[in-house]
This record gives sequence, structure tokens and C-alpha cells, in this order.
Amino acid sequence: MPDTPDSPGSREPEHQPSAPRALSLSPTEKPSAAPARNCVELRVHGVSGGQAEELLDVEPAMRVGGDRLAGFFRWRREPDTQSVPGVRREIFAWGNLTSGSASRAFWLLLLPFMLLNVAYWMRPGRMDREQTGLRRGASIAYGAGVRLLALSLTVLITLAAAGVGMDLVGWQCGGMGQECVQARPWLAFLASASSPLSVPGWGLLLGAVLPAAVVLVLWRLSRRTAADYEVVTGPVPPEYAEDAPLSHPDFWRNSEIMARLRSAHIAMAVGTVAALLLLPAFLHDLSVRGGAAPTGPAAWWFGAGLAAVLATVAAASTASVLVPGRDPRWNARADRFCRILRDTMLFVVVVVAVYTVWPRPGWVAQGRLPGSGTLLNTLFAVQGALVLMLLLAALVLFAVDRPHERTAMRGLAGPATAALGTLLGGGFSAALVYQGALWLSGCGSVNAPEADCLALSPPTAYSWLQLAFAFEAVIVLGVMAVLALRLRGAVRAQLPEVTSLYSRSVRDRRTWDIAKARAVGQLTEVLPKVLAALLLPVIPLVGLALYSILTGNLVAGPVDAPALMAGEFQGVAQGGLDALVGVGSIIGGAGLVALAWIGRSAYRDRPTRQAVGAVWDVGTFWPRVAHPLAPPSYAERAVPQLTARVARMAREGTDVVLSGHSQGSVLAAATVWQLPRDCRGRISLITHGSPLDRLYARYFPAYFGPAAFGDLNGRVSAWRNLWRVTDAIAGPVRRRGSEAGGADEGRDRSEEAVAQAEPLPDPRSYDAPPGEARRPEILGHSYYTSDPAYAQALSEVLPPEPREAAGPTEPGPAGRSLPPRPYPRSN
Repeated sequence: MPDTPDSPGSREPEHQPSAPRALSLSPTEKPSAAPARNCVELRVHGVSGGQAEELLDVEPAMRVGGDRLAGFFRWRREPDTQSVPGVRREIFAWGNLTSGSASRAFWLLLLPFMLLNVAYWMRPGRMDREQTGLRRGASIAYGAGVRLLALSLTVLITLAAAGVGMDLVGWQCGGMGQECVQARPWLAFLASASSPLSVPGWGLLLGAVLPAAVVLVLWRLSRRTAADYEVVTGPVPPEYAEDAPLSHPDFWRNSEIMARLRSAHIAMAVGTVAALLLLPAFLHDLSVRGGAAPTGPAAWWFGAGLAAVLATVAAASTASVLVPGRDPRWNARADRFCRILRDTMLFVVVVVAVYTVWPRPGWVAQGRLPGSGTLLNTLFAVQGALVLMLLLAALVLFAVDRPHERTAMRGLAGPATAALGTLLGGGFSAALVYQGALWLSGCGSVNAPEADCLALSPPTAYSWLQLAFAFEAVIVLGVMAVLALRLRGAVRAQLPEVTSLYSRSVRDRRTWDIAKARAVGQLTEVLPKVLAALLLPVIPLVGLALYSILTGNLVAGPVDAPALMAGEFQGVAQGGLDALVGVGSIIGGAGLVALAWIGRSAYRDRPTRQAVGAVWDVGTFWPRVAHPLAPPSYAERAVPQLTARVARMAREGTDVVLSGHSQGSVLAAATVWQLPRDCRGRISLITHGSPLDRLYARYFPAYFGPAAFGDLNGRVSAWRNLWRVTDAIAGPVRRRGSEAGGADEGRDRSEEAVAQAEPLPDPRSYDAPPGEARRPEILGHSYYTSDPAYAQALSEVLPPEPREAAGPTEPGPAGRSLPPRPYPRSN
């Protein structure tokens, strides 16, 4: 939720009586007026954003009493626009990067790609450059596994589009001839015997238009967003420290790596279409090579040569995603090589198209598209092997190289996220193909075709994925029930604390509301268990698939009635399996409809678009180094913009207080890490509602944690962190002390919380304040800047007096000023 004022206008900070014991600042106190300063409070909002006028508190109307439903307003005065007198306020509004354009609502379809990209950054090992032996091998295996999984997702999405266009329409429906024309008259140009396009080769080529269009859209979207988000970095690089990987000068410069990955992914997607065009014609040529086989481009040896070239280019494209991106010269050469591979694959697919449409007497389309099922099964096997490799690499990294002890899921959060993204991509693909088959066939079920509909048959592997939706639905219901029971127990556990803080009876409904808000604020701790539970469908899916392969007794697809009744137990099991597949198909179809509805609503409605954009605010912070077709990283533009602005103000003698709320605090921290050394002494930091420690340090331990926060603290003049127990996102930020140095000694250094270590009271008072008829609302993750503690924190991080023009200094003990000290670098 954004840290924005109520609309219309904003509300005046409430001066309320009798706060709980945890409050260190009396609500009736106001920060002492500071002398006029050349200082700017630069606010960076959180997810969803808001209008600049609201964020700046410059709207004409200001609420001075009441609440959002009924309140009292007056004209805003100039002092009302300053948290501390004399301190100017600016706002960096970045919400349009994720929710501004209406077309960005359709990024929902790229959710699996985004999860794979996030998983890359969730590695549980450190990012120092001195990795050797087992550490280095595990780190390389982790990065390679994620990138190969991302590449497999691109192939999977291409196979799904080809499954509808090439298999169901071009091959199966086209092969049915008049039966297809009667059921779907608009396909007469493809299936009618009198049409010159009714031969299998032309049917496949026309069906390939759908996957080609999907590839083209993804390619175009990736190139356009790369151009829109491109920025110019400053001439002075930041000071790099190994404890803070985000301080690397090239961290947010990802265009060359992404261009190389994009070329490789496009080459593999085009290669997938080429393989599906080549295999049916090549297999037919092989089957007739002993007889009067055709000559010229339709000869079997010509197809074998094309298959060899296609396999070679595909193998080279796959290997290219594993090239490290450290040396700029090597990046440029690798980029040129990948573009050559992409262009070669485009040329190969044209030659394959000519080979496929070449006349072949007696070639007819029967059954499923040859080769599609084999490609799909092979792909799923490879994905399973890659997930296992990720699990092993993460376990090794966590055992020998973990940055700190609070890493989530014992280092398995990254592989779990990658597996969830892969499962979600497979589920989307299965739902697309199955719903396409149902729509084209006109049947109520693919497993039980009716007499007056087309008997279309998707690959069996998709049937197994339909089971994932059914299992997932059961697990989601179970998780919701467990969370409800856990919340109920947590509310009761919070009651004694609430009654002690506010000295009120447990019988009062207000006490229960506060206890519930505090309990909800603790639910974030169960996120690892929820993520693990969402992956449970993999276990029964793998078990059923293995049983089916080894025994042949269970089939996730159409089954004849005699086979169903062959045995009582087998019949019951097969009937239950078919029912689950049917339920999964319904859930998958409903999911696709829901995504389309959300996308359509978000396209027309800005609030809905902002809600969708909130998902991307969290998931698209990281650069696209695993999947180049994922939604773009807004931080690649936001951080350089913030850095340039703050650096200029600091060099002009202006003290800057970076104030970040929620996800904005992550951007603020990333900005401080990118600032040049000459800005030291003029930058302060306030984080409020910040997920830096509670989420980012746990799930991205290689980049955030006590060591990184200790480095961050050394780069700013002062740092205050505000949080509430009722806030499910925020918490105290623990940083490493500075009494010892060196990367190897870092693990033994003590940790301490960034001030303020104690949570802000929420609500500020139990009863209604004077002049009000309603009790203060529980704020949770919102409205930190309206809390009196925020103005107090701002006054504390400001310099005690205007600085002289002698240059940047750092505050020393007893109010003295010291020259900028050399920043210690890790060995």
C-alpha cells in the first residue's frame, strides 16, 4: 500500500493523548524548529505509487479531523507542506514505470518468466569474486540452472502456441477434412479437399503463424522496453565494496547481457517452430525412402542435413546463455555471436518451410502431430533435472557459503521459486492447449468426445499438468484453512500484550481488533511454508506419471470404456484420475479467463492497473539476467535517475535526506550504494515500512543482509528506520557492527539494529483524541509520514547547523566535523 495521504487532500498529524509505553516521543511534542538549512527531503514512495500532488502534500484541501468517510478540511498553508521547518520536500514518483501504460496490464501473462528471473537473484551464496573449488562450482551450477530453466520456459510457451496452431488446427483438424469443415466452416480453406492448402505441409506452415506471432510480440516487447528504460549513467562511479554487491558500478547496466540472452531465446523459440515443421515431413520421407522416394528438396537426406544444422544452431544458442557477462569486450563478442545464431536460425526456418511444403504424394495427416509429444516429454524431463540441479547447488551454497543465518528456507527459496515459475508456465501452457482443443472440437470434455464434435487429442503430458490445477486448488484451500486457524491462535496470543500496552479490558472489541492487526503483521513469517506448500502438487504428479510409465495402468487422457472396466480398482482409479483432469481443465480455463478479465479491466481502469502494477513493483526490481522476455526492471531506470539527482544536489552543497517507504526504501538504499564518494557527509536516510531486512535479507541473502546494511550505514551521515508490529512488510533492520574489518571476520562481528529499534505504536491511542468522535484507525503499512515520529526522525538525521562551503564533512564525536574518511574495502 502506498504511503500517501487520504484523498481528497491529506490529513494533519493527529495530536493524541496517552500513547503506549513503547513510544519514545510524546505525541504532543513537536520537533524543535531547526535553523534555515539548504536541505531537501526526497521521498520515494512504495508500491502502486500515487499522484505527485498527493505524495507532496500540496493539494489545496487538507483534512484536520475525522476520517476518510467524513472529515473536516481547511486550506493548506505553506508550513503544512514541510515535515521540519525550512526543509524543502521533493518526491520521486516512479509508479508509471510499472502501472502507467495500459498495455502493461498484460504483463500478467509473463508471470512465469518473472519468477525465473527473481529466482536467479535468490541464490544463498555470497557474491565475492574469490570463489574457488566447491563454492565456485555450486555458484556456476546455480546460475546455469536458472538460465537454462528460463530458456526451457520460452520453448514451453512456444510449444503451447504451436500446439494450438500447428497441431490442433494445422495437422489434426486439417487431417479430418470434411468433418472439420462441418464443425468449423471458417477452416474450410485449410481442411476442404478442394483447397490447395489442405495438404499437410501447407497446413503446418499456416498453423505456424500463431507461434511465430507469439515470438514476434515477445521479441518486440523486450526490445521496446529496453529502449524505454535505457538511461545514461554518471561519469563518476561509486565506491565498490564486496559486502554490498549493489554498489558495483555496472550492477544496473544490463543492456548487453540482456541483448545476448534475447537473441538466444528468440533463436530457440524460432528453432522450436522449425523443429515442428521439419519432423513430420522428415519422418514421412524416412518412411518412404525404400520406395519411390521424391528427389530434390523433399529427399530424406536433405531433411537429415536440415535436422543436423538445426540441432547445431540450437545447441550453440543454448550454450550462449551460460556465457558470463563480466568483461565488456567479451560481452560485445558474445552479443555478435548470438545475433549471428539468431539470424542463422531465421534463415534455417525459411529453408525448413520450403522443405515442408514441397509436394509429397500420399502424405496425409493422421493422429497427433509427429514429434510434438516427444519434444514436450523431453522438455519436461530436462526441466525436472534442472530443478534437481538447482536444489543441490543451493544446498551446497547454504552449507559452505551462506552470508548470514536468517536465510529463508535454508537456502531453498530460490529453487522453490524457480520450480513454482516452471510449474506455473506448464500450467498456463496446458490450460491454453486444452481450452483451445475444447473450443475447436465443440466437446464438453477432451477425454470423452461426443458424437457430434471433433475428436481432437492434445499431448498426454498436458493432461498430467491439468492435474496440477486440481491438486493446487485442494492445497490452496488447505493453506487458507491452516492460516485461518493460525491467525486465530495468534490473535489470542497477542491479547495480553495489547491489554498491557493500552491498559484496557480484553472484553473490548477494540482490543481484539488491535490484537488481530498485530497477528496479521506476523503472518509474513509463514511465507516459506506457504511457498513450499504450493509446490506439493509436484509430488503426486511425479508419482502418478512414474506409475503410468512403469505399469501403463493409468493414463491422463482419453480411455476406452473396455479398458476402464478391465479391473475394479483400476477402473475406480482411472475414473478418479479423469475426474481430476476434468476439474483441472475447468480451473485452468477459469484462470485464463480471470487473467484476461484482469488485463481488460486494468487496460481501461487506472486503479486496477495500479493494483496489477503492485505485483511488478516487487517482482521486477531486479535486472533481467535470467529471462530477457520478462517484464522490464524499473530499478534499472529509477536508481540511475535517483543517483544523478542526489549527486547533483550534494555537489551543489545541498544536504539530502532520502526517505523511502516500502519498496521505495529498497530504491533509496540502492541509490546510496551507487553514489560517488564525493557525496559522503551530505546524505542521510530514513526508511519506513521497509522490507529491507524482513524480506530482502531473507530471500536475497547474497545482496542484502547485516554486512550489506553495515556498509550502507557507513555511507550515510545518519539512518533511522521506522516500523510497526502491525506492518506485515516491515521490521527492524539489523546491521553488522564496525569494530572489526575484513570479509572473513565479518561473520563473527556483532549485529545491532538501525535506530529506531522499537516499533511505533499502532494505533497511536486507544480512545478518540480530543475533538474527535472516532478512535484512530490502525494504520499497519501506511501513513508513516503522518506519524509524529517521522518528523522527529527527520529532525534527528538533519545536520545540526548549515554547512560551510569548504566541502563535504562527516559528523564526528561531540559535534566536531571530520574530513571524509577513506571507506574500508573488503579484502
